[in-house]
Amino acid sequence: MIPNLTLTDGGTIPTGTYGHIEARGNVCMEPGVRFRTMNIDGDLVGSDMIGSSLHLNGSLHLPTGSLRVFNLHGRGRVLGQGDIYADCIDIEGLINTEGRIIAKRYLKFCGLMEGQTNIVSRDVSILGVIHVETLLASHVRIETMHPKVVPLKDVKWMVRHSEIGTLICHYAELHKCGCNLVQSNIINLREGTFVYDAVCTDTITTDKKSAAVMTLGGAKRLHVAGY
Repeated sequence: MIPNLTLTDGGTIPTGTYGHIEARGNVCMEPGVRFRTMNIDGDLVGSDMIGSSLHLNGSLHLPTGSLRVFNLHGRGRVLGQGDIYADCIDIEGLINTEGRIIAKRYLKFCGLMEGQTNIVSRDVSILGVIHVETLLASHVRIETMHPKVVPLKDVKWMVRHSEIGTLICHYAELHKCGCNLVQSNIINLREGTFVYDAVCTDTITTDKKSAAVMTLGGAKRLHVAGY
């Protein structure tokens, strides 16, 4: 029988296989832990963990190694240099990792995401600000947060532009972004989005404050009112 583990006031999670892990307070996890479900309600430091579902309500620090789960959801902070592999990611808060994020089905995020080298997913939906070197997906939608719904302490980063080095996808809708290269069949640029190089075979739509400077692929250009 697979044991469950509950830490109510911090401690250490030894290497092993568990059913459910309840981690509260300041928790250190040894490498190689496997679990069915885990709830983080505090601050957890660990690496090379594998599980089915992880609910975050605090802080997860991955200094090295990787996190491999089917479902990663909740709110809080994900920090460190490790990689994240999941089928579904739905997080609100801060993700500041220097590794890769790979979500097979979808990545849904609200807040500030920065430091990533590569993000790969089928569908990416960002509400907030993202800084990433390379983003590969089928559908990408990046929107800004309205000042009235952002806490005062977060307004400083909320007004920044998102920055993407290379974006390759089928459909891209970008609000308030700066991109070096976008390669997509359909590109929608809004709220002052600037793309230096765009490779597009279908349609590029821009508002009056957005632009794609150099384009290839013979795409049809459309202009819409707003912003």
